[in-house]
Amino acid sequence: MSIINLIAAFGGGAFAASIGALPAFIMTGVFAVVGAVAGMCGAGDASNILVNYFAFGSFFGPHIAFAGGVAAAAYAKKKGVSENGADIATACAGFNAPDVLIVGGVFGVIGFLFKELVVMNLFAGTISPRLVTDAPGITVFCSAILVRLVFGGKLRTGDKVASQGGAFGNTIVIGICYSLVVAGVYFAGLEVVPIETFGGLYHVLIFGMAAVGLIFAEIGQPFFGCHHIVIIAAETAVQCYNNTGNVWMALIMAIIFGTISAVICDVETNLINSGTDSHIDGPACAIFIMTFVVNACFPA
Repeated sequence: MSIINLIAAFGGGAFAASIGALPAFIMTGVFAVVGAVAGMCGAGDASNILVNYFAFGSFFGPHIAFAGGVAAAAYAKKKGVSENGADIATACAGFNAPDVLIVGGVFGVIGFLFKELVVMNLFAGTISPRLVTDAPGITVFCSAILVRLVFGGKLRTGDKVASQGGAFGNTIVIGICYSLVVAGVYFAGLEVVPIETFGGLYHVLIFGMAAVGLIFAEIGQPFFGCHHIVIIAAETAVQCYNNTGNVWMALIMAIIFGTISAVICDVETNLINSGTDSHIDGPACAIFIMTFVVNACFPA
């Protein structure tokens, strides 16, 4: 564990709080895309810095930046300078309350420590290659639960288990179609280039693209957040194919797992993320659960 990175995590959490959790996550996507492309072009050192130190490190790593922004927003409501503790789109710097930003920094450090001391020792393949999850995802979710408990509010916020009518149908259709295109493009690519061309970074590229797309949500468009769908579809496609060598099985499993991830997010959002006390991220919940499933079935 790097002490310098630990110290930097405080700055990362405070920085994200100042610009807002969602804008910080969009920046995660920007660096993930650029880093993945750099890796695919053979610039390994540049890719390492962009992906592991910017996109998923102490600068914009969701377990640090997004988690810090979420905590700051919830604290801002408890303090009385914000009406909506679940507002992750607003820059907390506008509240002119330095303690709000400090809370973001504190939860950035908490996220860093939880990932390094808990996740990396239990759920990163150290016990079994089949017991692996997404470190930022599980950290974001657990951090958000802690935020809800610390800054008030009941854990369950909704009475419906899932969205109703067309909204739920929309979730299913999007889950199927987004997963199909993610897996389909991967296997179409393998028809013309060797698998090494992707450099093990296809899921990073796809995740980053989806995260960048959230800029449309930031400006008020009804954008369907889909990073929890596409990263699971990408990981499933890659790992199922690597384990079985069967393109069609991998394609089908990617669609199934991506759609299940969409449903998990929908359920979580309706049950515990429908209030205004704080934000508990549905995509993070779906990602960490389904990453466990992907690796249990098709270990990397």
